[in-house]
Amino acid sequence: MASPRRIFNIYQQLRIDAQTIHDFQVARGSRISGTVKLLLAGDADLLLRRWGEEMHELCGVLEGSHDDPYVMEATQTWYWACCLAAVRGCNWEALDFEELRLSASRASIPDTNHLRSAVDRLVALGGQAAPLKKVFLIWCVADGLYRQQTPPAQQRSLEEVMEIDLQDMKKRDYLLPILTQVSD
Repeated sequence: MASPRRIFNIYQQLRIDAQTIHDFQVARGSRISGTVKLLLAGDADLLLRRWGEEMHELCGVLEGSHDDPYVMEATQTWYWACCLAAVRGCNWEALDFEELRLSASRASIPDTNHLRSAVDRLVALGGQAAPLKKVFLIWCVADGLYRQQTPPAQQRSLEEVMEIDLQDMKKRDYLLPILTQVSD
């Protein structure tokens, strides 16, 4: 199973290798990866706004007003948060994800209405000012709400969610060297 750390670090390495991958794709006449373009552009405001949009959709999943599966929206919000962290140069250790997971239950965000408000406050700060720990804390709160309302037998573990994302990454040939390089 894939860990959140591995997925996060894959995006970190992709940011480091983005120009090389871009040049390789151009030389091959391949379509340039959208993620590579985003990472090269380095537009933290755009990345945070997209995270916010996807978090709103994730809230809709949690309340039953959005039809996509939880795993899909959870991996999309994780993607945008990881891209933002990569552009901002945040490493895994600085994030202290395990502490964020523990803090999520004490975050005083009891429902999706409060979660949306927290998302909107973060997005309003802008991509360079929004604390990355809070971006990931909000993601952990959403995951906690999912675990509270979903019967254990129907839940996907955090590692299963990340594994689904990893399996999707394996379909992208430009990521294969990074996937072999970055392990847990």
